Amino acid sequence: MKICIVGAGALGSLFGGLLARAGMAVWLYNPSNVAHVHAIQRDGVCIERDAEIITVAVPATTTPDALADADLVGIFVKAHQTGRALEQIAPKLNPRSWVLSLQNGVGMEAEILRFVSPERFLRGVTSQGATLVGPGRVRWAGVGPTVLGRWSGPPTPEIDAIIALLRSAGIETDYSGEVERLLWEKLLVNCAINPLTALFERSNGAIVEDPQLREVARAVVCEALRVARAHGVGLGELEAIDRVETVARRTAQNISSMLQDVRRGRPTEIDYINGAVVREGERLGIPTPLNLLLTKLIKERSP
Repeated sequence: MKICIVGAGALGSLFGGLLARAGMAVWLYNPSNVAHVHAIQRDGVCIERDAEIITVAVPATTTPDALADADLVGIFVKAHQTGRALEQIAPKLNPRSWVLSLQNGVGMEAEILRFVSPERFLRGVTSQGATLVGPGRVRWAGVGPTVLGRWSGPPTPEIDAIIALLRSAGIETDYSGEVERLLWEKLLVNCAINPLTALFERSNGAIVEDPQLREVARAVVCEALRVARAHGVGLGELEAIDRVETVARRTAQNISSMLQDVRRGRPTEIDYINGAVVREGERLGIPTPLNLLLTKLIKERSP
């Protein structure tokens, strides 16, 4: 099976590197970070985890030609880059390829489905964490399960094979027929941790260590939960808060992707996280003033 990673930044390079190490035919595609691609072409992708350093030789490119005969295309670009990325790769995209998105947030699915059949689209969530620490260098910041599902239709032997190859690469992976619920459950975590850590320039642990931030985070989660219940989330408020705080404790030293974006002066994924809560709240008639405030504050901090 040939695999092409679109958006080979931190998480994409981690997944691609682990799959290549397991013997898969993998191509990393990143048209914007030329220095990163050149470093991988020269030295391979370097994955740093605690005291261990894993270096894997993997083809990397800034052009989409490798997608033409890919069996699996992984979409790892930032949520706000999805539309442009799909427009760039669409001429090379094989209609028989499976397309997998493990992106943060919700809402970019419509942009993918402009170019991909819903029957060939896999959507999922992952608890794997990665940080790009330099050209060709990725820090494996967290290990956790990955769950994916088919956007339209039942599971197939081909999907079973994709899950098997991810597992063979050391990526714990399962299938779910309730991917929409999983997306919104993860959104509850991101809508508290990401904007608050970015606004106050704190690591994830501040969400539970700072009493005032903890109070705000809990209120944000409870507000978002009222919207998420329309998407199959059956958690109670205390359960939802506990999930968020468990993630914050487990990743206490991590710097959220949104804080990384703010520090680097890059656009954030806020429109697909808190902004998604606001838009869906408006559609459902559910007020979401805290999520609206966080969305506006983050937009003031980023391009």
